[in-house]
Amino acid sequence: MINDLEPKSAHTSHWKYVEGLTLSESLSIRDQSTLQSDLDEIQQWAEQNDMRLNVKKCKEMVICFLRQSPDIVSLHINGNPLSIVSSFKVLGVTFNDLLKWNDNVNILVKKASKRLYILRILQRCGVPSADLLPDFLSVLEYACTVWHTSLPDYLSNKIEHVQKRALRVLYPGLHYIDDLQIFQIPRLDNRRRELCIKTFEKITKTNNRLNHLLPTREVAHGGTLRNKDCLSLPKYRTNRYKNSFIPAMCFELKNKLQ
Repeated sequence: MINDLEPKSAHTSHWKYVEGLTLSESLSIRDQSTLQSDLDEIQQWAEQNDMRLNVKKCKEMVICFLRQSPDIVSLHINGNPLSIVSSFKVLGVTFNDLLKWNDNVNILVKKASKRLYILRILQRCGVPSADLLPDFLSVLEYACTVWHTSLPDYLSNKIEHVQKRALRVLYPGLHYIDDLQIFQIPRLDNRRRELCIKTFEKITKTNNRLNHLLPTREVAHGGTLRNKDCLSLPKYRTNRYKNSFIPAMCFELKNKLQ
């Protein structure tokens, strides 16, 4: 229904999934926002297609790391201002205005912790332990390629603790390392790391490579090199960018090839 919805502004980005639409723009201190004009176009498109935007479900989030935040005019739909939020869930992943993953991890841990009770009940009913764990772990690994590389140790340990509790339910009295050996599964942080590497390798092998990927060292230098298939390492000024998915995986693969 929204396939033909295409905001025309060249200064903003947008993502569509089913009936959902996310708009974003990157502004410097002196730039003026153009999101409102895009929002007006979307509103007009909705009216032309006998639809209506739900103002209560449309949210605005501002991400700024300057010492003094610039004055940005709030967005509105038909004169109704949008609620400005500090965190928001997009396709099951919760982002916040500090680009940290505390909110997302708390939601995943809370969701997985509720399943511990179901785990106990199914075990008492005689369901094999090997059939119970995979579905439980999928909750803790949802969209991990988005957030794993930026996860600090204390949040990673918080997720790991939920798996410890689950294995304690299935095999009480055993040490966590022994439980991992019985189930023949790695730690969650190692599983997420492998999932990120596999995902990144698939991305690099496709013909339609992401624009964010830098060329290989052979293409960048214009000559034959021993590490010709290795991607050029991105330059960074902040650890926030260095630890994001693409730069982190570039450094990961470089270390793997050495």
